[in-house]
Amino acid sequence: MSEFTQELTALFTENGLEPAKRRLSQMEAYYEELVAVNRMHNLTAITAPKDAALRHFFDSVAPQAVIPEGAAVADVGSGAGFPIVPLKIMRGDIRATAVESAGKKCAFIERGSKAAEIDVEVLCTRAEELARGPRRESFDVCVSRAVAQLRVLAELCAPLVRQGGLFLAYKGEYERELAEAQNAAETLNLELADIIKLPCEGYAHHVLVFRKTGMLSPKYPRRYAQIVKTPL
Repeated sequence: MSEFTQELTALFTENGLEPAKRRLSQMEAYYEELVAVNRMHNLTAITAPKDAALRHFFDSVAPQAVIPEGAAVADVGSGAGFPIVPLKIMRGDIRATAVESAGKKCAFIERGSKAAEIDVEVLCTRAEELARGPRRESFDVCVSRAVAQLRVLAELCAPLVRQGGLFLAYKGEYERELAEAQNAAETLNLELADIIKLPCEGYAHHVLVFRKTGMLSPKYPRRYAQIVKTPL
C-alpha cells in the first residue's frame, strides 16, 4: 500500500468511514496522474502524499452525505479536479460536471478521470458564461473550493442551481466572509442551512451549505469584472 493510500485510509477510518478498496484505488490512480502531470504543468502546490490525502481528497468528500441521490453536481472553478473528482469516486450515483476555464486543467481532469475510471463532464468555460445558457438553474448542487470571497462565489454559483437545490462553499475561517455575504445571500435567494466542519485537528476547513429558495433575476450573474469590482 502506498504512503498516499495509507494516509487516506487512516483519515477515513479515524472518522468512521470505510470506503471500498476500489474507491481508494481510484483515488490513488487520480493522485498518481496529478503528481506526474504536475511536474510539467503547475496544477497544484499540494502534492506530498500526506497533504494531498487530507487537503485534496478527504477534504473534498466531507459534505457527501448532504448531496441527494443521483444529483447533478457542478463544481465551479474545479482547478485540478477538486472537490468534484473525489466526490464522484465516493458517490458514483451523482452526475458530475467540472466547470473550469483553464485549458490545461480541463485536459488534466479528463486524463485523471480516465485513469480513475470515472465519468466526469468537463466544461472548459467560465461559470458566469455557462449560467447565461441552457444549463442555467439546471443543477441540483453546485460546489466550489475556488479561492474567492464568498459573496463572489455565491453570484457565480447560485445562477447554476435549481430552485430548492444546494450551494456548497468550502471555506477555512468563514465568520467574516459569511457576515459580508449576507446581502449577496438575500439577493441570490440563498439560505444558510448547515455548516459542516471537517473533523481533523489542525486543519480548519468548513463547508457552508446554502439552500436556494427561489429563482433568480436574469440580471445575475453579472460580468465577472463587475462581480469582483462591486460584490453584492
